[in-house]
Amino acid sequence: MVQKIKRGIIAGICIILAIFYILQRPVPINKELEAMVYTANQEECATSIVIDGSIKKERFTEEASFVGYFKINCYPKSYYAGTTARIDWHSDVAQNIRFMCAGTISTLDIKDIEIDRTMDHIKILLRDGTIISTIKEDTSGEHGVSSF
Repeated sequence: MVQKIKRGIIAGICIILAIFYILQRPVPINKELEAMVYTANQEECATSIVIDGSIKKERFTEEASFVGYFKINCYPKSYYAGTTARIDWHSDVAQNIRFMCAGTISTLDIKDIEIDRTMDHIKILLRDGTIISTIKEDTSGEHGVSSF
């Protein structure tokens, strides 16, 4: 009788640990998004953003992180050989991006980002005022009408 109870408890603990393991696994993501580039001197051109990596969500919090390839075709610094990106979502309004290449960690020239957790809607503001966005910007007035 005691042996059955011990086995039941051990089996229950194993099942709980397996569930936590399954929920903690990174989710692969692989997509290419069409985007627009808006420069500080009112020029527009089309580009694309290639994403290939995995998103890992933290247990019991809103935090998540992406690690992988994040290539902005019009921005060569984002795809030097061996460059990987890490994007952290601390909440829906607090995100950061870092690029790692040859032991160096940098934000490159990125001043601010807005990336949803599905990585379908992306806005990147560079330090020179250039905006790279998968969402159509209002260009009738001044550039940067977004919440940057």
